[in-house]
Amino acid sequence: MKYRRVVLGGTFSLLHAGHRYLLRHALSLAEEVVVGVTSDEFARKLGKSHPVEPYEVRALRVLRYCLRKARRGQRVIIAPIDDIEGPAGSDPAIEAIVATEETLVNALKVALGRLDKGMRPLDVVVVEPLLGPDGEPLSSTKLWRSLQHPPGYAHEREVPGRDPCGVGGHPEYRAEEA
Repeated sequence: MKYRRVVLGGTFSLLHAGHRYLLRHALSLAEEVVVGVTSDEFARKLGKSHPVEPYEVRALRVLRYCLRKARRGQRVIIAPIDDIEGPAGSDPAIEAIVATEETLVNALKVALGRLDKGMRPLDVVVVEPLLGPDGEPLSSTKLWRSLQHPPGYAHEREVPGRDPCGVGGHPEYRAEEA
């Protein structure tokens, strides 16, 4: 493994193929992966342009997915985050932060914030986005728009046999396992 402990964070609303791709990349980098999932309050403060499921739903989906993909002996930690720093702002054992182009600015703020606190610098690992058929990065906003169902419908009515981390098996948001 390249690192002992890495961190990444997000809202992870309607855990889709883009999220799963990012999580798999983080799992490939370290013995321990800390996944910050935005708290309900922080998600509201972010002003998302789409509904966001409750923290417990989002955190459980992330945990279930990561545990299925983790290697034997690999540790996965799910932590609620109430600000952009999350665990990276206080955990000195974190060596790298995993980001996308969309989250890079905040990742750099976190890395600089650690330096200001006299903490160990972070490597910033940027993961290229997973693109949909339209050539644009997959996003929860686009998925919510495509569902055409009231908020809550997607996670209240999971269909047996479908990916438990995907919602409704929307083809644009399913990816072949890498």
